[in-house]
Order: sequence, then C-alpha cells, then structure tokens
Amino acid sequence: MIGDILRLIRAPAIAFAGGFLVVGAWKLAPMVPNLWPIDAGTSFFADGGRIGYPASAPVVRSCIFDVLDLGRDVNMEPSAAYAILKAGTMQAGFSAMLGRPDPGLGTDQTSMVASKWGQLANCIFAKENRELCDPDNRAAAVEASTKFFLFAKQAASPKSTAISASDARVIEGMSDRVLSEIKSNRRDGTLVAGDFGLSIPDEVGKIMREEKQGRDICKR
Repeated sequence: MIGDILRLIRAPAIAFAGGFLVVGAWKLAPMVPNLWPIDAGTSFFADGGRIGYPASAPVVRSCIFDVLDLGRDVNMEPSAAYAILKAGTMQAGFSAMLGRPDPGLGTDQTSMVASKWGQLANCIFAKENRELCDPDNRAAAVEASTKFFLFAKQAASPKSTAISASDARVIEGMSDRVLSEIKSNRRDGTLVAGDFGLSIPDEVGKIMREEKQGRDICKR
C-alpha cells in the first residue's frame, strides 16, 4: 500500500528525496547517481546503447499503478510514482545495511520492498518479450528484477527481521516466475548479461551462463 511506501521515506537520511517529490522535481531523478549497490539496478557498466531510462519506460507507465495502490483520486505521473518506489527502496537499503528495520512498519520492510519490485518485474515480464527491444523497457526489466533479487536476499538474511511463511512463499513464487521469464528473454536475445552490468544477481548470472541465445527477435 502507498502508506507503507510513504512511511519508508520518512527518515532524515532521505529527507531530500521526500522534498523533491513534493515540489515535483522527480524529473531530475535520472541525473542523480545511485549511491550504493542495493540501488544499483541499471549499472553504469551495462552495454552501451542497450539500456535506457526505467522511469520513462512504457512498461512502467502501464504497470506502476498496479504495484502502488494510490487510489482513484490521485493524479500523478507514472515517473513520479516510480520515484516513490525508488525512495522507499533507498530507505529500506539504508536500514538493511545498518541491520535496523523500521519497527513502525510492523513487518520486515525489506520483504515488503522485495514484493513491490517483484510485482513490477512480473508485470513487465508478463508482456511479450519483444517489448524489451525498447531500451527503456529493457532498463525497467533489469532494474525491477535486480532490485527484487537483492531485497529478497536481504529479507532472507539472518540480520533481517524474520518474515512470515506466507510472505516467503509469495517471494519464492515471484522469483520462480521472474527467473523463467528471464530465461525466455535470454533465449530471444532481449536480455544479455551485459544489460545487468556489475550488479547482476547470482541467479541471473547463472541463467546467462547456462542458457544460450537462440535468436534475436529485435532484428526481425
């Protein structure tokens, strides 16, 4: 729910992030560099020309409001909603690194954020593989799946607050679906290892090594 995400961004460490969301300066977000590996989504070292900007991706426009339930009366640009998700991710990343989950959330925030990114990744991958021929769509798929696997691993860490069995099953199910779709896109040539740069999750790296590209549907 949007309340959970907004509570994630209340800490002083990201007061600036909350401020520029309020004044509408989220349009500057693509120019702000990522500050730590947990937020590494689209890596600076990804293959040149293949990766675009997730916030402006058509698949984000069609999926983000299914992930963040903002209500019918909220009039917001998809890029702004995406910035809210990323702001909550930043706060969860800080807390996970410090080993201090926010007790005000009532549940482990890393598992909640993992679930949100998993929902976004599943929504993106539910579309035809050819959609990832668009560099922005490809960047969104890479960022969503990368953050999902990073936070899923954080949620399972001994330093994290124990998550419920039901939450664990949900995350596991999301992981299976995302990995299956990444395999499919690997075979179709819409995703390659270089798209993930230096932040490639272990699970994805394994797929890129073991699965062979059978065709390039973007050249047809």
